[in-house]
Amino acid sequence: MIIGHGGNIYKLAKELGVRPLDITDMSSNLNPLGPPSGLMDHLKEKLSTIVSLPEVDAGHIKGLLAEKYGISPELILAGNGTTEFIYSIPRALKTRRALIVGPTYADYRDACEMYGAEADFLVAQKENAFCVDAMDIAEASTGYDTVFLCNPNNPTGTMVSPEAIKTMAESRPEVRFVIDESYLPFACDAYGQSVARFGLANVIVLNSMSKVFRIPGLRVGFLMAPAAIISEFEKYVLPWSVNAMAQAAVTFILEGGQAIDAFLSSTRSYVKKEKDRFVAALEAMEGITPFSAETYFVICELHGENKAADLWAALAKEAVLIRDCTNFIGLEGEFVRFSLKEEAVNDRLIELLKKHLK
Repeated sequence: MIIGHGGNIYKLAKELGVRPLDITDMSSNLNPLGPPSGLMDHLKEKLSTIVSLPEVDAGHIKGLLAEKYGISPELILAGNGTTEFIYSIPRALKTRRALIVGPTYADYRDACEMYGAEADFLVAQKENAFCVDAMDIAEASTGYDTVFLCNPNNPTGTMVSPEAIKTMAESRPEVRFVIDESYLPFACDAYGQSVARFGLANVIVLNSMSKVFRIPGLRVGFLMAPAAIISEFEKYVLPWSVNAMAQAAVTFILEGGQAIDAFLSSTRSYVKKEKDRFVAALEAMEGITPFSAETYFVICELHGENKAADLWAALAKEAVLIRDCTNFIGLEGEFVRFSLKEEAVNDRLIELLKKHLK
């Protein structure tokens, strides 16, 4: 099991002798504007529901999500976060050889290793700003049965257009393509731009509620695929895998109408404006190079005497956590990732970087 996704605020708080709430966590990719207004009060009202079992297959929220995507509820599975599905993919699809488009989220590789599947990487290059062409992926997928693509990608923030993914998947009907759209709501209207709307026979789409709505502790995610693939996953789906509070939260979100639409729109506007401002400040500094992104997190390469581990340690002493990216396969050099927050918090990080970068 991987331990190093983002920072461990509990461990650092103990080391510094402070409360976890006193740690500024800029290592975990969560919406700085979330959760949506009213969600916490709604969950307080629903607290009594934990004395009963939740809906066994989370059918109600599957139906609500199906309406958003314009697909049948029968083509959706709800689970205990997208992590549950990532780790079930090699088992359900009987994956033998997987191609992972990297550098990216470590769980794709870990899931393959758990079930004895061979996992290779197609690594995007920093010389191309970590962008990757969909048809290059299609060409590289020859001989593989499963391809993993995080879109937009973590940690680089790059994105392949849905239309390009469609062309890619259609060109390789013998390959199953897993498209993780956990960060898509930060870049565009995720429901209207999702690859899921194409109904491709060899494409599995993952949807996460954790990031954009800032509810990672509730652990809820969805898998969308054609009926033949869904039937394979259903062999391994556990009953009651989505708890009552998670179902209540998703119901509130998906029935939120204009209020939630406005929340998502405000998120995208804020992310673009603040990201551009933050990146401009980084570009004026010595010893660090930021890369453009479609998301609210920014990956940067350190230069000269600056080392990712040293910068992480220096900022940790200031009660700020960032992501040391040197353990991402395919990132050669010293890389860190910053997940943006409120303007004042981002400004403090900028000042700390000026203080600690050489």
